[in-house]
Amino acid sequence: MTTFADLGLSKDLCDALDHLGYKEPTPIQQETIPLLLQGRDVIGQAQTGTGKTAAFGLPLLDYLDPSDSEVQALVLTPTRELCIQVTQALRAYAANKGIEVVAVFGGAPIRDQASRLKNEAQVVVGTVGRVMDMIRRHYLFLDQARYVVLDEADEMLDLGFFEDVDEILARCPSGRQTALFSATMPPPIKKLAEKRMFDPETIKVKAAQLTIDTVEQFHIEVPDKDKPERLAEVLKAERPTQAIIFARTKIGVDRLARTLDRQGLRVKTLHGNMSQGARDGVMIAFKGGRERLLVATDVAARGLDISGVSHVVNYDIPNSPDVYVHRIGRTGRAGESGRAITLITPKQRDDLAAIERHAKTEIPEWTGANGGPPRRAPERERPAAEEPAAEEPAAEEAAADADGGATGVAEESTAREQPRGERRPRRRTRRSDDGDDERPQTRRPRHTKPRRAPDDGPTAKLVIGAGRADGLEPADVIAAIVDNCHLDGEDVRNVRVLQRFSFVDVPADRADEVVEKVKGNETRGVELRLEVAKR
Repeated sequence: MTTFADLGLSKDLCDALDHLGYKEPTPIQQETIPLLLQGRDVIGQAQTGTGKTAAFGLPLLDYLDPSDSEVQALVLTPTRELCIQVTQALRAYAANKGIEVVAVFGGAPIRDQASRLKNEAQVVVGTVGRVMDMIRRHYLFLDQARYVVLDEADEMLDLGFFEDVDEILARCPSGRQTALFSATMPPPIKKLAEKRMFDPETIKVKAAQLTIDTVEQFHIEVPDKDKPERLAEVLKAERPTQAIIFARTKIGVDRLARTLDRQGLRVKTLHGNMSQGARDGVMIAFKGGRERLLVATDVAARGLDISGVSHVVNYDIPNSPDVYVHRIGRTGRAGESGRAITLITPKQRDDLAAIERHAKTEIPEWTGANGGPPRRAPERERPAAEEPAAEEPAAEEAAADADGGATGVAEESTAREQPRGERRPRRRTRRSDDGDDERPQTRRPRHTKPRRAPDDGPTAKLVIGAGRADGLEPADVIAAIVDNCHLDGEDVRNVRVLQRFSFVDVPADRADEVVEKVKGNETRGVELRLEVAKR
């Protein structure tokens, strides 16, 4: 069995990987890492979920000089979520090397990110637009960036960023080492590689290894007007542990979420029109297993590593077979199995056939969970899929945000008010339709990536004059603070949303600032009233 040490990585990196539980390199890592360690330019053509971040990140970290405070490496990503994820991964890999990794992305205050760039940022991970903004404002200088990575290059092309990417590469030293990773290789990307890379080596990993073996795929043909009702039926029959439901447009996501909510299904939404704080709050809750159903646009289809997703549902069939592959790649990860169900109208049979040809597999018609007829829930018993997930588990620690500040991912730590003696146990046994006990439901273990320890200084409790009766949720409290203040994500702690009031802990020396900046802002149509609680 090939190990990471066999690939030529340093002991510090191998120790960090061992701590993270990485035992054996994936095919893309086995082929790419030795070439990058030799200083070669590399084009990696592989689908999502193959381990591309470690494939380019580990040689990058071995390449850098920890004693040099200049920006030595740049990683460009198409989306904020992928930028955050790559930053977290690189920080985890570099736990023993003393290398500073800084994320810069849109939807967050520039001042905070600019100040971090001045404080010995050796690796910059950024979205294309924000990197260009930082360059033009003279906060980011790339004259010493001798290692450059383009991650998900085809999505950068789809989003219209390619002219900016070319300009960024032109500002880097001509003798740099460049790695380009893309699921597909359309002509513009090939042209960019010819122009900006030196004799690159191409590594390919086939998509069939990713989608067919670990994901059961089905389709449902249904008239367009009946799709919401049919989707609700599927969710109640399948009873997913966690599911991502993909819709094509932002408006469609919000409309579908409202429809499912009226049918008793608790869902969260994720799309590009949401503020960064709101998106962070949703992703934290979903990754932590506290939300079971996520309705999203394709912003959640690329590069996001969310373990525990048992189902992917394509409410709207994707525009291309490649997007289909990326969507269903959200389930069946890390050796687990998953299920993907695609809803099509009678006019979309040709689109389904194109996907089948691309994936080289047949996608049969869905006949119900586990191959049987669709299961109907008893009239007087609420189906497991309808049962709200544990909204706010008590006193969980805050997760490290990607940018080391308020603009990254802020973990919510909450406890729901319940009458004494009625608290739901953490371990439950689900009853099947015939009354037999099924496997116990246990909370999924949290990841063990190293994280920055939160500040243990004094905190102040803030009282917010709104609660569940106003539709307020913990993610809304986090979003209001993240979007309006410059706090570190770890400092937003112990969010509790009661019926009419909510509470949150923030650093004592910043409490007055939070009250001043958040007070008067509207969330869910409610004007927030804050004050510092008297102890």
